[in-house]
Amino acid sequence: MPKMPQTFSNYRWVILFLVAMINFVFNACQFQVAALAYKLIPEYGLTPSQYASVLNAPMLVAVFFCLFAGSLGDRFGIKRVISVGLLIGTTALFLRVLADNYLELFLSMLIMGLIMPFVGANFAKLVGLWFPKKQIGLAFGIFFFIGMAGNTVSLNVTTYFPSIFSAFLTSAFVMLALCILWIILARDKPAGVSLPPPMPLKNYTKVAARSKNVWLGGFLAMLYMGATLSFTGFLPAALNSVHGVSPSVAGFWTSIFTLGNMIGGFIGPLLVDRVGTMKPVIIILAITGAAFTYLSWISPVGVIMGISLLLGGTLTGTILPNINTLPLRFKEIGPVYAGSAGGIIATMQVAGAFFIPTFIISTIAGQNYNLLFILASLTFLLIAPVTILLPTIRLREKKQNATFKAASK
Repeated sequence: MPKMPQTFSNYRWVILFLVAMINFVFNACQFQVAALAYKLIPEYGLTPSQYASVLNAPMLVAVFFCLFAGSLGDRFGIKRVISVGLLIGTTALFLRVLADNYLELFLSMLIMGLIMPFVGANFAKLVGLWFPKKQIGLAFGIFFFIGMAGNTVSLNVTTYFPSIFSAFLTSAFVMLALCILWIILARDKPAGVSLPPPMPLKNYTKVAARSKNVWLGGFLAMLYMGATLSFTGFLPAALNSVHGVSPSVAGFWTSIFTLGNMIGGFIGPLLVDRVGTMKPVIIILAITGAAFTYLSWISPVGVIMGISLLLGGTLTGTILPNINTLPLRFKEIGPVYAGSAGGIIATMQVAGAFFIPTFIISTIAGQNYNLLFILASLTFLLIAPVTILLPTIRLREKKQNATFKAASK
C-alpha cells in the first residue's frame, strides 16, 4: 500500500479536471453517432445491428484492452499509459472524418475506443493515489458528472453542425488539444507518495482476479452499460420514427435522460457516503430507475415524458460511479491493485455496452422499439438482485476511514 501523506496537493484537482474532460470529449464523440443517426443510417445504408455496432464499437475494443491497460498502469504509471491511449484514439478520430462506408466508420470508432480502457481502467488508481479516502466519492462524482455531460452536450449540439464531416472534424481537434494538455500537465503520482517496487504484470492481475467481489462489480457494470446504451442509443431514432419528432427535438428529449445521468453521476457516491452503506441504496435506485425509464417511453411526448426521462436518468445514473469506487473500497485491492481491478470491471463494463445492445437487445427486438425499451428497462432491473451478492461496504468503510485518520495524525 502507498504511504499516504498528511496533506494532499491541490494539483489533484488539475489531474481530475484533465481526465474528466477527456471522458467528456470521448463520450461526446461517441454520442455524435446517436445524434446523427437520422443522417448516418440512410447515408451509410446501416441496418439496426450495423448502427448499434458503430455506436458501440468503442466498447468492443475496450473489452480486449481494459484489463491489459489497468495492469500497465500499475506497472508503468498512469501518465504514460493514458498518453498512449490518447495518441492512438485521437488519430482514429481524424480517420473517422474520412470514413465513407460502414466498415471504415466502424473501424475508426473501434480504434477510437482505445481511449476508454487506458483512462477508465486507471481512474480508480488515480483517485487512490491523489485523493484522501473521504474525497473518493466526490472525485468519482465529479468525473462522472463531467463525463456524462459529454453525452448531453453532444446530443443537443451535434445536430446543428452543417454536416457529418464538420461535426466529426471539430471533435477530433478538441480531443487533440486535450491529448497535448495531458502530456504536458499530467503526473503519475503526488510528491511524497511511495509505491512498492514494480512487479511483473501478471502479479497485479492475479491479485485482482482472485477477488470475487471484483467480478461481481464487473457484472453490475456490464448490466448498467448494456441498459444505458440500449436506451440512449436507440431513443433518438425511435422518437423520430414512432412519434414523428424532428431529429433535433429527439436529441433534446434523449439529452434529458443523459442530463439525469449527469446529476445522478455526481450525487450517487455522495449519497452512499451520506447514507453510510451501498447495497440498499443501489437496489432501490435500480428498481425505481428501471420503472421510470420504461415509463418515459410509454408516456406521450410532453411534460410527463420529460419528467420520467429526468428521473429515470438520475436514478440509474447514480449506480455506475458507485460501482467504479469498489476497487478502492475492497480491502483486498486498494490503490496498489486498483488498476488491475479497475481493468476487470471496465472490461466487463464495456463488454456489456457492446454485446448487450448489439447482439442481445437489438437482435431480439429488431424494429420493435417497445420491446427494445422493455428489455433495456429489465436490464436495469437485474442490477438489484445482483447487488444483493455484494459484501456490506459500510463497516469496512468505517474501519478504513478510522485507519486513515489515525495514520494522518
